[in-house]
Amino acid sequence: MRRGGFTLLEILIATMILSFGLIALMSGVSKCALMITLSKEYQQAQYVFTLGELKYPIEESSDVEEDLVVDPDYELVEGYIFERTVDEKDLDTNEVDDKLYVVRTRVSWGSGEDQFEELVRYVRQVE
Repeated sequence: MRRGGFTLLEILIATMILSFGLIALMSGVSKCALMITLSKEYQQAQYVFTLGELKYPIEESSDVEEDLVVDPDYELVEGYIFERTVDEKDLDTNEVDDKLYVVRTRVSWGSGEDQFEELVRYVRQVE
């Protein structure tokens, strides 16, 4: 007479299938959590950009290199750094100086080396 039930092999196969499904589910959940964290950081960086632009607006100036530079500001939002640098536009050999400057506004967080957002604009110096 044969008894009803599962064999050891059937139980092992079912356990393996279940464990592969759980591994895939946990992997998906961890990636979603990472994306939520990154999204929150980028949204906060945009907020810091807005606060920085309100506190240090870009206005017409006769000395762009002096007036628009912002040293790193750590106090807008904790953990985020707002800074602005100004460089003279590179000119080709035959190009006439058009008084354009490259303004780089940067918000960084964490270690600051790999987590940052940067906005690059051109500004003309007024006479």
